[in-house]
Order: sequence, then C-alpha cells, then structure tokens
Amino acid sequence: RYSSGHDGCPLTDMAVSVLAKSAWHPVGQRLGTLNFWVNRIYSTGTVSLVSPSHLAEPEVNFDMLSDERDAQRLKSAFRFVARLINHKALVNIALDPFPSTWTGRAKRIGKYNRLNYGLTSLLAGLMDSSSSLRRSLIRFAITDGRSISDLLTNDELLDRFVRQNVFGNFHPTSTCRMGSAQDPTSVTDPSGRVHGLSGLRIADASVMPFCPRANTNIPTIMVAEKMSDAILHEREQQ
Repeated sequence: RYSSGHDGCPLTDMAVSVLAKSAWHPVGQRLGTLNFWVNRIYSTGTVSLVSPSHLAEPEVNFDMLSDERDAQRLKSAFRFVARLINHKALVNIALDPFPSTWTGRAKRIGKYNRLNYGLTSLLAGLMDSSSSLRRSLIRFAITDGRSISDLLTNDELLDRFVRQNVFGNFHPTSTCRMGSAQDPTSVTDPSGRVHGLSGLRIADASVMPFCPRANTNIPTIMVAEKMSDAILHEREQQ
C-alpha cells in the first residue's frame, strides 16, 4: 500500500501487488505481474432492476473512472510501476516488461482445457528459445503492439489504455449505503434497518457508505457484529 499524494485523497489510497505467475498455463507460469489499483475510489456506479421477476439478474454498471481523480491516480500508478521495473535492482530481473491487459484473447486462452495447454506450451517453448523471438511474441501475440515506452511518452494514449482496460478488484460495496432517511442516496439507518420498511435489515458490505481502503472481509464482519448488537439491544429495550 502507498499514498498517491493527489490533492484531496487520503493516505494509503493506492496499492501494488506482485504475482510470481500470471495464469495456470505454461505462458502464464513464465510471466510475473505487477498489479496496481486505486484503494480509495470516488467513482460510483449503479445497480438497476430490469424486471419484476426475482429470477432476472440486475443490471450492474460500475462506471469505473467516471471520477477524474480515479483516472489520474491510475495513470500515475502506471508511471510509478514503470519506474520500479526500470530500477537498477530490478532491471536485470524483470526482463522484457510489457503493459498487460485482460483482453478477450487472454480470457479465451485462460480457460482450463487441453487445447489451451497445448497452444501455450508451444508458445512458451518459442519464448524460451530466443530473447528476440520472445520480445516479438510479447509485442504481437500477447499485447496489442504497444510498449510501456509508447504509453509513457503519450498521455492521450495512456489515458485511453487505462480507460479501456480498467477492471474491478473484486470488492464492490455500498449498493445499500447507510445514512439519514432524508438522504436520497441512503437505503438503511445506522442499525441496518431499511428506510420505509419494517422488519427488514441489511447487514453486509452493501451498507458501507463507501468502499474502504483495501480488503472488505474484516470490515464486513464488523458491520455484522454492529448490526447483531443493535438487534439484541433493541430486544432488551422492549
């Protein structure tokens, strides 16, 4: 975890993780990843019902990077990680770095089956055979042809790259945030009771006013403890 230093943003609003391998298949086992993300986001999305049927999945729109603070910090994180891999301590270890994306091709090849294992075994063998061939395969078979240097020297290109390839970090929250009954964006009171309904409470990560900085596991347990305590206290008062 680290702090971006951007105006109006709190400490430890960013994070970087290191992965020794990027996927289950032979190519992924040869590729490490420096993954970075915005810990304290300001962009907000929507969850909408598409049908009265309880069987219909809702429409979820995360609207990522709709707040410019998130976009600027993600671009800054890209530059920060680029400086890291060019540091003298890593430059001879992190060979042939490239900007990775979770493209449709990566998703297809990431499916666990024998065909993908065979294809990636062949590609991995070619990557191991020659450093120049490895660089060519990375540039034209794995990426979309753009290098880290291309993105660092063109802010418009970097902005487009970040916006096209951003994805979530698996901890969405706050779809039923707690707050005052007069607040049109709030769903529950501080005890988890849904505004305007009796006998219904919410006691999970959806009541958080905003997504906390980092993992939601322990904060969600704390929410559940608080709601449980409120229920018990109200029963004692009856």
